[in-house]
Amino acid sequence: MKSLKNHISLIIPLFAILFAVEFYLIVDRLIASYETKLSNDYSIIVVAQKPLTLEELRVVDPEITALKQIDATLIINRLKQNSLNLDYDELQGLLPSFYRLYLSSFPSTQKLQELKEQLLKVEGISRVETFTKTHQRIYNFLLFIKSISKLFLAIIFVTSAMLVFKQIEVWNLEHQERMYIMALFGAPLWMRNAILVKLSIIDTTISTLLVYGFYSYMVSSGSLMRLLGVEDLTIDQAQIAGDMLWLFGIGLMISMINIIIVASRQYKMATT
Repeated sequence: MKSLKNHISLIIPLFAILFAVEFYLIVDRLIASYETKLSNDYSIIVVAQKPLTLEELRVVDPEITALKQIDATLIINRLKQNSLNLDYDELQGLLPSFYRLYLSSFPSTQKLQELKEQLLKVEGISRVETFTKTHQRIYNFLLFIKSISKLFLAIIFVTSAMLVFKQIEVWNLEHQERMYIMALFGAPLWMRNAILVKLSIIDTTISTLLVYGFYSYMVSSGSLMRLLGVEDLTIDQAQIAGDMLWLFGIGLMISMINIIIVASRQYKMATT
C-alpha cells in the first residue's frame, strides 16, 4: 500500500504536467486550424480604376493567394432596391472595379496595416477596405487564447515540478540506507540512484499512457471539441499518438533533473 501511494504521489504531478503540455499543443493546433479557416473566409476589398491581376498583386505581397472580381450588377441591384432614380446602364459603365483579395494566412494587425499601405501605392487602386475593427477583435481574441494556454501550462508545470521534486526526495530518504551501503562498497553515484531512475521510468510511462488514454477518448468521442466550443474543427488522433513520445521524454527529463539535484545535494551533505 505504501509503495502504491508513493507511485501515485509521482504519477499525479507527472500526469498534470503532461496533461497541460498536451492541452497546450492541442489548443495551439486548433488555433492554427482556426486561423487557416479564417484566412479562407477573410478577404480584403480592393477598389480599382483599372483591371487588376493576381500576378501584379503578388509582387506586392507573395501571401496574396487569390483575387476575385465582384460583379458590379450586385451593387447596381442594391441601388435599385432603394428605388433611386438613376440611369443604371450609364452608372454601370462608370463604376470602378471591385475585388476580393485572399491571403494564405490570417494576418496580424500590423501586417494588415502594412499590406493596406502597399496596396494603395499600386497604380489604379483607389481604396482598400480591411474591416479593421472586426479583424482587430478576432485577432485579439486569438492572442488572448494563446496567452491563457501558455499561462495555464506555466502554472501547472511549476507547481507539479515542485511536487515531483518532493516525491523524489521522499524516495531518496526511503532508500538512503541502501545507498549508503552501496557507497561504502564504492558504487558510483549513478548506480546508487538506479532505483530512483527505475521508479521514475515506470511512473512516467504510466502517466504518459493515462494522458494518451484521456485525450484519445475525448477526441474520438467528440467531447473535447464540444467542451472547447469548436465542433467545426478537427483534431488528428495520429498527432496525439505522436505527441506521446515527446511527453514521455519531457516527463523523464523532469524526473532525471530532479534526481540529479537530490543526489547532488545528498552527496554534498555526505562529503561535508
